[in-house]
Amino acid sequence: MKHSEPANAQLHTILNEFIEQHQLAHSYIDTAQKWFMPLANIISQHQLSADCPILVGINGCQGSGKSTLTSFLVTVLNEIFHQSTIGFSIDDFYLSKAQRLILSKSVNPLLATRGAPGTHDIDFLETTLNRLLLGKDVKLPIFNKAIDDLAPIAQWIPINSPHKIIILEGWCVGIDSQSQQDLLTPVNELEALEDPSLNWRQYVNDVLSVDYKRVFKLIDYTVMLKAPSFEQVFEWRSEQEHKLIKKLQLNQTDRNAGINTMSDDQILRFVQFYQRLTQHALTNMPAKCDSLFTLDTRRRIETCLHK
Repeated sequence: MKHSEPANAQLHTILNEFIEQHQLAHSYIDTAQKWFMPLANIISQHQLSADCPILVGINGCQGSGKSTLTSFLVTVLNEIFHQSTIGFSIDDFYLSKAQRLILSKSVNPLLATRGAPGTHDIDFLETTLNRLLLGKDVKLPIFNKAIDDLAPIAQWIPINSPHKIIILEGWCVGIDSQSQQDLLTPVNELEALEDPSLNWRQYVNDVLSVDYKRVFKLIDYTVMLKAPSFEQVFEWRSEQEHKLIKKLQLNQTDRNAGINTMSDDQILRFVQFYQRLTQHALTNMPAKCDSLFTLDTRRRIETCLHK
């Protein structure tokens, strides 16, 4: 059965509510109608053809808009296509600060910093995805980036009903491991000065080739928001941090004590943890995606390819 096109009035209302809720520019409506509604229809049809719950993976570098796209797809798939859909980020499955500290002492000091594969609770993510695909109850964790740690379990999100479409988004979602040859040459100052033995690079690559690969095999449909280059990541990531700082300043409370925001110099160091695999993804993932959106420097979509 194929869904009919949503009534213009209903879609217009939903889009206006969405951009207001997410504080987006009005031009997002045109973007959503031109590019993302067709994607929602494709995913909807994919699920109907499969006749079982499906997992959609959305890949994109930091600041590319993957979280907003995930929220949009969840909204329209639920409200327009009437297919129960849930979406969340692999970022919420980061190991706690204490767990990463232990890992940094037992494996490599760079693993204290969240970001690279190896700093997620990948077994927990796998269990959660499998339970969701089977329609079983789960509790989705929440990782608070402002304090660089997991929120208390009492704040996690209970999911007590089955969903037909599960969306997992994240900068490393779907990425393959690299060859041993690729690991040899440092891609930035962080690797050259703080990982001269390749110990960190090797560990990240090893877990990516086994544990993450096993989890990513669960993905039925892959979407990529492709940035023009890695150089764009610093600018986009800086924008994210400045928005976070502004949001915290507008909501000053005692609970904001201990908040960890980053300066531009700290962001410049932070993105180096992502550089190797982001560049690897920009080169290798487009050919493996089911839907590829190519972005310009202002995050506007230039082209789209659906396989």
